[in-house]
Amino acid sequence: MKLVERLQRRIVLPWVAGLLCLAAGVIYLLQAVSYAHSMDVTMDEGTYLMKGLLYVKGVYRPFQDYGPITNKMPLSFLIPGAAQVIFGPGLRTGRYFSIFLGLLLLAAVGLAGKRLAGRWGAVAAVWAVAVSPTNIMYYTVAISQVVTACLLAWSLALTLGRGRPLWQLVLGAVFASLTVMVRQNMAPVVPLLLLYVFWENGWRKALWSALAAALTLGVFHAMYWPEIMMLWRPYLPGFVSQMLPLAPDSLGGGVSTWQQSYDALTKWYVFWDGVRSNFPALAGAMITWIFWPARKQWDSDVRFKAVVALSLILLTLTGLHLWASFGQSYCLFCYSGYLSFFNMTGILLVIAAFPNWKKQAGFIRSALGILLILLSTTGLGYGAYQQLGGLMTLQAPRIRNMQFQGGTTDLWRLLTNKFGWSYDALQKLIPTAAGAAVGFALLVAALVVFFLLRRRGSCRVSYGYLAVLLFFVLGVLLTPSGWMAGWRALETCGGDVIASHEAVGAHLAALIPPGSLVYWENDISPLPLLYLPDVRIFPPQLNHWYTYLQGGDPDELERLGYWNYELAQRWKQEADFLLVAERYVKNWAPAADSGAAQYDELSPSPQTVPCRDRSIIHIFRRIK
Repeated sequence: MKLVERLQRRIVLPWVAGLLCLAAGVIYLLQAVSYAHSMDVTMDEGTYLMKGLLYVKGVYRPFQDYGPITNKMPLSFLIPGAAQVIFGPGLRTGRYFSIFLGLLLLAAVGLAGKRLAGRWGAVAAVWAVAVSPTNIMYYTVAISQVVTACLLAWSLALTLGRGRPLWQLVLGAVFASLTVMVRQNMAPVVPLLLLYVFWENGWRKALWSALAAALTLGVFHAMYWPEIMMLWRPYLPGFVSQMLPLAPDSLGGGVSTWQQSYDALTKWYVFWDGVRSNFPALAGAMITWIFWPARKQWDSDVRFKAVVALSLILLTLTGLHLWASFGQSYCLFCYSGYLSFFNMTGILLVIAAFPNWKKQAGFIRSALGILLILLSTTGLGYGAYQQLGGLMTLQAPRIRNMQFQGGTTDLWRLLTNKFGWSYDALQKLIPTAAGAAVGFALLVAALVVFFLLRRRGSCRVSYGYLAVLLFFVLGVLLTPSGWMAGWRALETCGGDVIASHEAVGAHLAALIPPGSLVYWENDISPLPLLYLPDVRIFPPQLNHWYTYLQGGDPDELERLGYWNYELAQRWKQEADFLLVAERYVKNWAPAADSGAAQYDELSPSPQTVPCRDRSIIHIFRRIK
């Protein structure tokens, strides 16, 4: 009998765990490939790929005057640019390369999970990533999320745990620094990770790691000095900014036409949308902090230090991105995508801390756990109101003058007739109330289970802990569902987006000779330009209307990477071809609008995106 148990521990169980990890990888890959072909495109995806290609080929240099505006760190463009130089430009390369990085991320998460919580910790970690549709979507499109998350995951995999070889700690510090060179908003990772290395491994290894991090950051900053400091200027004290050899902040005298203003309800929706699409990481972290045990109750000093470090990283990065999205109104609907940069820190935190959650919680901890359940289910209901729209048409008995009438009516009609509430208000109120009802139902169910266990004498946990555990398990099981997937899950198209872009690219390439100067006026994505060999462009147009200003000095605007009406008219006369989106061409007559220039209109392209009816590109060739 002992021999059988030993064989199970050493042979059978490792094989089972390994197969489960492999299955998670296959499921991730299948989802990612499907999303790669079906997801809608964004302007950001086109700018990362197009700017990256231009930078790597040497057409422009990051931060160059009269070049594309470099609004992110250089590696966010150079890495996807290098992939296209190697494998060929286009959306297929961009998204397939993202899938490859996503699989590398998955491997790093599994490695870190195994080190913190054994082989089953690895299984839990990779499955937590593989069943999250929203994060897989973010990791599949060709934007900076997957590059950042992959580098961060490997920096954690190399540094977490005791007894790490020096080379792993140094490489982990380098990866953390490269993370910052992709997105400057990840800067807190480097000092926090170095503090952890010092705490776990001592000052000698921490010193070597710090030197590696400083050298990595120093080399990149030296390569792009001093212009790279413009990205840091918003975070630096005023007196420090004044000491740097930088030109003053300027829009060339222009005024931005891009305005964002959101009410409190919209912000509340975005917040809970971020929670539901990152539920295992965020809810699990909150539960960990509520049921945090005393230091002597931890089963491992290694886990304790790792969980402290991961908690500091998660708290700092979440707070920073909350401040940017909500406090500064900087791309509010990017918040969920921002969380995908560091989602794996919460997953690893929960996996390492779960065995140590304080099961016999006192009144205060239990009360906080119950409050977390009620707030979360209510908020999640509101965050999912678009997916829960079917609740509006639930059939309810007809009531008049407190008397039941024959037949039934839609729930929203009943409430409108009774209280005068509008359809739009009920569209959000009913799912929110349903979420609160689920929370109370969970508390009742936990109470029944608690008393049944107590009656049998087998209850070793407090009621608050049991309720929170039931809430967490249910949320994790529902993670793959449409109820928990964020708004990004709604962005899939009915057709093959990669194939449609390649068809459009082939159409454009057949009409536009290599090396042509192209005027681009669109609001979807500059991705079609990738398929034009050696295309010459007007760089400010890559960011569409985000860099379009009213007024200002044209030459100064162009130098800084912006454009205005006057520049648009100048460029129309200089361009060999004009590519104009369907939505703009009907109200735009190029011959009359461009002075002496005359144009022939060629056959328009097919739709660039199957689910966008107005994604046709009209092609004008200058003839005079």
